[in-house]
Amino acid sequence: MTPNRDFYTGLIATAFFAFVLFVLIPIYVKVPSFIPGFAPPPDMWPRVITVVGLVMGILAILFAIPKMRATANDRVMSIGATMHRNRKLIVRFSGVLIGFAAFAYAMPEIGFVPATILLLAYLFLMTGNYSRKIWMIGLTIVFPILLYLVFTEVTHTPFPEGHLFSAITADFVTLI
Repeated sequence: MTPNRDFYTGLIATAFFAFVLFVLIPIYVKVPSFIPGFAPPPDMWPRVITVVGLVMGILAILFAIPKMRATANDRVMSIGATMHRNRKLIVRFSGVLIGFAAFAYAMPEIGFVPATILLLAYLFLMTGNYSRKIWMIGLTIVFPILLYLVFTEVTHTPFPEGHLFSAITADFVTLI
């Protein structure tokens, strides 16, 4: 039984979301000892998202096992031949990792909304399918703004503004 792409994808997703859930969230998301009213704790949404990602990774592994059993009689390829055959996907995956690293660096500097708009634009460009440009551009701009509005206006959850825009708004307020 040879592991296939779906198995490795599920394994990587499971490992990533388990790392975020059990290591990063407890370390970096501070939960106050008292939360007034019915307000959710600050770690609720990160935990919900990572649990969903963890379940999806486990499901990907489980759904890949029957495919691996069906292809067990296929000829075994070396890792070099497999990497050569999938070099375009490997380059795209590396590019996506670089994009997420740039997003993690840019968010404290420029804020959540502009960094998310740039990340979505980059991810849409990485797909390589430009048949629905209007939808791509619309989702790239509208989705982060709607997400920001829902969380700031409905749940009153502040999003990172970033050093750049907080300095600009502070200067703008002093001018007025």
